[in-house]
Amino acid sequence: MAEKRWFKRSCPIQEFNSLMKEYNFSRPIALSLASREIYCKDVDKYLNASLNDLNSPYGLPGTKEASIRLWDAIRKDEHIVIHGDFDVDGITASALLAWILRENGANVSVFIPRRLDTGYGFTPDSLDNLLVENKCNVLVTVDCGITSNDAIDKANEMGIEVIITDHHEQGEKVPKASIIINSKLHPELTDMHGLAGVGTAFKLAHAFLKFGLENGLVRRKIDLKEILDLVALGTVADIVPLLGENRILTKYGLKILSKQIRPGIRALCEVCGINHTLKSNDIAFKLAPHINAAGRLGDPHVSFNLLDTNSIVDASQLAQELRTYNLDRREKEKEIFDAAELQISQRININESSSILIYGENWHQGVIGNVASRIAREYNRPAIVLTVIDGQAYGSGRAAGKINLVEILSESSELLTRYGGHPMAVGLSLNPGDIDALSVKFEKSVKNIFSIDDLVPQIEYDGDIFIPELDDIFFHELETLEPFGHSNPQPVYRIKDLSTPYIANAGPNHARGYVRDSNYKSLPFIAFNMAPNTLPKAPWNILAVPQLNNYHGTSSPQLRIIDIKSSYNDVD
Repeated sequence: MAEKRWFKRSCPIQEFNSLMKEYNFSRPIALSLASREIYCKDVDKYLNASLNDLNSPYGLPGTKEASIRLWDAIRKDEHIVIHGDFDVDGITASALLAWILRENGANVSVFIPRRLDTGYGFTPDSLDNLLVENKCNVLVTVDCGITSNDAIDKANEMGIEVIITDHHEQGEKVPKASIIINSKLHPELTDMHGLAGVGTAFKLAHAFLKFGLENGLVRRKIDLKEILDLVALGTVADIVPLLGENRILTKYGLKILSKQIRPGIRALCEVCGINHTLKSNDIAFKLAPHINAAGRLGDPHVSFNLLDTNSIVDASQLAQELRTYNLDRREKEKEIFDAAELQISQRININESSSILIYGENWHQGVIGNVASRIAREYNRPAIVLTVIDGQAYGSGRAAGKINLVEILSESSELLTRYGGHPMAVGLSLNPGDIDALSVKFEKSVKNIFSIDDLVPQIEYDGDIFIPELDDIFFHELETLEPFGHSNPQPVYRIKDLSTPYIANAGPNHARGYVRDSNYKSLPFIAFNMAPNTLPKAPWNILAVPQLNNYHGTSSPQLRIIDIKSSYNDVD
């Protein structure tokens, strides 16, 4: 792969100086804030926003109307069915809403479709499957529904009232549901556009309790903080921006999550070897893959039941099932990725292509999204991975750069039987005979947006720092910037002219050791996916994330190296 381009974020010097003077921030933290356009006027809101700063739930259109209808359903003892989705976002949203309704006397069931039976989202087939198991008067979708016109038309014909809660982009037509709750239908609600499916469900839950309290309907006092662990889990896992309301919900949700009050969370943390205060990375790289694995390979109700159970015995058994699913997921993912790499080398001239589209027979549908993510990341190109099963092609796409995949695929809509999702991640299906035509149109659409220069992998960093600046004060301030994630990444700094007194293997493909500056100040480092024999000779310039390494209850500073260049070749 090509050498990565390092790009220093712009840092307004006046704002940088003001942050150091008015708030007494350390120089590296002031660099990070100023380079992310968080200035003195923004600091209090960014660092100290509380749950009181959340918008009224009624500010999201549809929440009050849906609350009235749900309380009416409870009064009439109508059966409410929640139609979820099989990823972490959909499962946490289902668990959250089911608990709130159940605690207030609702006759409520949860249906989560199996990926391999009915595919993604709310479909006519998933409606049929739902009705086999449940009588349904009111159907509430979570994390799906906004493109489910056919399923909603069918439900309407059967006399089922549908309430949509979703955060995905709408299709060409808005469904004819009774009530729709989706911030993206309202351009003026920019501060809510980033809500995940679980965040949208939380807004409904908040409105439901608010209306109940205002009208004397609530059976017992419920503290909404009790469900913020589920909100944090789904929000981080769905890779939505951790800014504004998402930042507040995740920040406080992580505190609840760390208490491991929910038996399923406690059992899953044990399986994942988590015995410390949870961070967003623990969700992204440990908890979420396990919860997603059941939906990818088998029955997503295993994950739902884990989050819903009050029994630690049942939770321990369910967590072990997820562990088995996740090990199987890793194996299948590696097998498909290796086949994809071979196909790329044989079919695609990567130096002339702006996109990647690959396909295989009977590749496991549940893991191709992860494979697409890895390919997009490693090749810095939008990627679509398709699997052909029983005469139909199903696929997942992942974006690179600032490209909007939903808009890109809209230019090929005549070739697709179905598509939808986020700007960064989409699902699609088509007839196998149209794969080659899609590949050509996809490449053309991407080329119209991407220049050759855009295809060079780029890493942004916040500025240049020195090892002695990474002291206790820095790490204390760094913690206040959390939670980190999409749109609020961990600070990355450049440190120059480092010698390497010690380098060793850390597993088959990673390196660890020490770096030292010209004043003999040193820090340990870890470099993932960089074997020692692939590293340049010192002196080094590095891009690194300073972090505290927790090991056996002890925290110590280290650098997680993102990229390395020879100091002789890294010229400003």
